[in-house]
Amino acid sequence: MNPHHYGLILAGGRGTRFWPRSRKRSAKQVLNVVGERSLIQATVDRLTPVIPPERLWVLTNDHLRDTIIRQLPQVPKSQILAEPEQRNTAPAIGLAAQILQSLDPKAVMGVFPSDHVIGKPAAYRAVLKAAFNGASSGNLMVVGIQPRWPETDRRAHV
Repeated sequence: MNPHHYGLILAGGRGTRFWPRSRKRSAKQVLNVVGERSLIQATVDRLTPVIPPERLWVLTNDHLRDTIIRQLPQVPKSQILAEPEQRNTAPAIGLAAQILQSLDPKAVMGVFPSDHVIGKPAAYRAVLKAAFNGASSGNLMVVGIQPRWPETDRRAHV
């Protein structure tokens, strides 16, 4: 494992997407939606063969931080941060990038949603390793899936 590779897990949200099961203090990422582990636990499980827990960071909100700390004892508590105010994805990534740059000027950061379900984790990790190698060479890497239709309203297919 490269000592300059870090992971940022985005775990904010208002708990409205899976209503009524998810709420402000129990948003979907901390729920067991598929399997016996919560979505955020499954995210960490997928990432730890590529990025050790001591190089994982979680950005969440005040409502979920304590629950996430309990669910992720392997991630240092000081690396589970609550945003002072929800400002969306780009500012959250910028904040984490600034923190990591100040700690490790050679840091290469991967950004991972906390609420995805990945059916083939070994294949996913192989793609992540290739993406980190490309990013370490100075390239911007994007990992995603081939879209099946154009999406103009993200609520349309929820």
